[in-house]
Amino acid sequence: MTLAQVRMWRIALGATFAIAVSYGVAWPLSFMMPLFAVMFLAMPGPWFGWKMASKIIQRLLTGLFCGLIISEFFIRMPLVCVPLYALLFFYIFFNDAKAPPLTTIFMTMGITMVPILGMQGAMASHLVVLYLFINMASGFVMKWLFHLLVPDSWARPNPNAPSPKRPQKPPIPPREERARLALVSTAVATSAVVIFYSLNLVQYSLAMIYICMMAGTPTTNASLMVLKANSKACVIGGVAVIIAYNLLVAVPTYAFLVVLCFFVALFFAQKMTSGLPSAGAWTSGFTTYLVLLGSSTGVDTSASANFYLRIAQVLFAGFFCIGAILVTEHLLQRRKLRKGRPRGFGVLALLRGGIKKGS
Repeated sequence: MTLAQVRMWRIALGATFAIAVSYGVAWPLSFMMPLFAVMFLAMPGPWFGWKMASKIIQRLLTGLFCGLIISEFFIRMPLVCVPLYALLFFYIFFNDAKAPPLTTIFMTMGITMVPILGMQGAMASHLVVLYLFINMASGFVMKWLFHLLVPDSWARPNPNAPSPKRPQKPPIPPREERARLALVSTAVATSAVVIFYSLNLVQYSLAMIYICMMAGTPTTNASLMVLKANSKACVIGGVAVIIAYNLLVAVPTYAFLVVLCFFVALFFAQKMTSGLPSAGAWTSGFTTYLVLLGSSTGVDTSASANFYLRIAQVLFAGFFCIGAILVTEHLLQRRKLRKGRPRGFGVLALLRGGIKKGS
């Protein structure tokens, strides 16, 4: 087997095992555990060690704690809550380039999911924090376990191939570029929070969570190409889960669920490890499939309208991000041209101008 095939089987088997455990035991929010497991297993390179895992867990706990504080003290105070969200979003997106892998998504998930679900009951926010942590820790265990069970050493050695190395982190953009990207992401994510909270759209919370996570595409969140890939992922995951959902309605058994998810996972894993430019879209599509499947199998199967509404929410999130980011970028470009400041903005540019005049 090639290394890509080994990764394919590792992802497929790991995802299937995670689905079998989580759906078999069915603790609260258990459908999130396969999602975390796939996100970790899809990362290139060998197992990164428990030291790196602990850093990622610390970031998630930080996001969950901030979400719990917002849920308990500030969710009913919009004049305080909205600026606080904007500050948190900017901090998360600005430090994304220097953060451990996936921590931006996890911290964004923590500060958005906990308050929304906390609005449904007095103790819901505490339970969300607890079970999100359990699911993420279980995802790390799945990655560690299946790197042991399906190691890279199974791949057929190629004498002409260079020795495998850990993937290099992309270069960190300049400070001003990071600030610009963080400002765009913050504007999009905060606008979604304002709209959903002001209109009390708790039943459409999935769309808001997806918007906040899509807004922070690392270092390239203003790229229309990346946004198209996110929309494509929503379509891929939506189509796959429609097929799976209707099959499960016809054969509503646990064994059929596990077998079906294995073949779906194998199909997605093959696309994810193909090395093609579209591999990232298939990874996002698989995570979308897991979210939609998990949020639908826990309800009455006759409620198909709610199921398709969830798909519509994910698609809406992609189109909202495209429109909001393009509008924000356009406004920033107009402001830059109107004031004649090619680089930097605000007080930073004024200080630079004063320094140059004084010299």
